[in-house]
Amino acid sequence: MASVVWALWLVLGAWGVLSGRQVRRAASPARLGWLNDWRGWAVALSVASFAPALAPDSSLPVQAALTLLAGAGLLRLMHALDSRVVGQGVVAGLGLIALVLDSLSGGTWARRGALGHGAEAHGVGVLYGTLALLWGLLVVRAWQRLEGNPLGAVIGLGALACWLGWTGLVPALGWGAATTALALGLALLNREHAERKRVRLMLQNRLVRVVRRASNADLALVAGALVGLCLLALRLSGAPLPETPRLGAHAGWQAGVLATMLVGLWRELPPPRPSPHAGRETPPQPSPSMGRGSGFLPRVRGRSGGGQQLYLAAILGLASLTLLGGEPLATLALSMLMLWASCDENLQESPARASNLPTRTGGNE
Repeated sequence: MASVVWALWLVLGAWGVLSGRQVRRAASPARLGWLNDWRGWAVALSVASFAPALAPDSSLPVQAALTLLAGAGLLRLMHALDSRVVGQGVVAGLGLIALVLDSLSGGTWARRGALGHGAEAHGVGVLYGTLALLWGLLVVRAWQRLEGNPLGAVIGLGALACWLGWTGLVPALGWGAATTALALGLALLNREHAERKRVRLMLQNRLVRVVRRASNADLALVAGALVGLCLLALRLSGAPLPETPRLGAHAGWQAGVLATMLVGLWRELPPPRPSPHAGRETPPQPSPSMGRGSGFLPRVRGRSGGGQQLYLAAILGLASLTLLGGEPLATLALSMLMLWASCDENLQESPARASNLPTRTGGNE
């Protein structure tokens, strides 16, 4: 079943490379239909890969049908929300919750899922551990977009690192998660320290809400808790001994996915800027193919900011997993796929809601 999931991801990647620009240039996403969201499909299938564990003795077509049905349901849920960032965060959160609960009740999905390790050992393998880290980052991104308290996201990252250090089958999972948690958590705390006096207001048609500003003592306490959780994660993980690199039976599919992602990223690079000496000087224009991003790393502009810190932290942790996890090709292909699938914030099929003045309770009437 793993080969089917990798093949689907390869098809989705090729779809994104061939039609991504046409999709972004469409006048209205409402005309495309929610089934045409290849980025959403990529994230939804990562969670739907648990589906084969529901019927491990059934035939391959039945397992493939279960996976596609589960993916379609998750994609529909994703599009029922207001934005791609929030929708992907909700779906990723469901996958993370399912994997955590599975680790506390026998680990059936982590063993028998499409990306499961299949061994009798109790714990989370490299691929589902990589997905857990990526899902956690998607949840943090959605949390930032919803103006959630960043201190809660910092503690959540530390808790995720501890859990991966405890349940991961290889030490690289805990070390990679701790690296990401420290890099992103400290960046969030630094940003909160710089902007703690700013009053955050909700957008139009939303209730006015003032977020309690964090004091220096709060920030220092959370930073200490983050460092302590990450140290505990490293303690639970053990020594970061590099595993023997192995390719596995699905290396061909994984190499195809990785090559497709590299081609897609290369096509999305902004065009070279003209030299100011070649004729009249014009101000540089942003590349339409990158949406809100620039270069390889898309810029996430939630209402709480964040910039490229999330993606830079993800690269640090995923590099550790790739080098030490024992499955470098699969980890790298999966990481590139998920990061590319989450880089475009423009979604949704439904237009913005019109103002309903008689029922508004905040803002200027």
